[in-house]
Amino acid sequence: MSVRNITKPVTAQAASLKTSLANELGRNQPGDVQPLILMEGGGQQGSKHVYVIWDDWRDLSAIERSEIIMDAFEEVMGKEGCLEITVAMGLTAQEAKRLNIG
Repeated sequence: MSVRNITKPVTAQAASLKTSLANELGRNQPGDVQPLILMEGGGQQGSKHVYVIWDDWRDLSAIERSEIIMDAFEEVMGKEGCLEITVAMGLTAQEAKRLNIG
């Protein structure tokens, strides 16, 4: 069996989106302005699903979007706060509508 680490360079776009998302998380103001952050679960279940609807990342892959979400949550909530997140999905408004999320 061969095990390899995947390393990807952090692009300027990804860094900018992470900063913007972390700032939005820190504000914690509900609304309908993108990025729209939806959280499902938590409480006694423990696990949380996080969906971020944001057209700004239409050019990024699903993996890059998830990494940005997790990095932003870690910046705001710390490593311990992120342990309950089991799904981190970034979607454009059109993708969210197709999946009936939001």
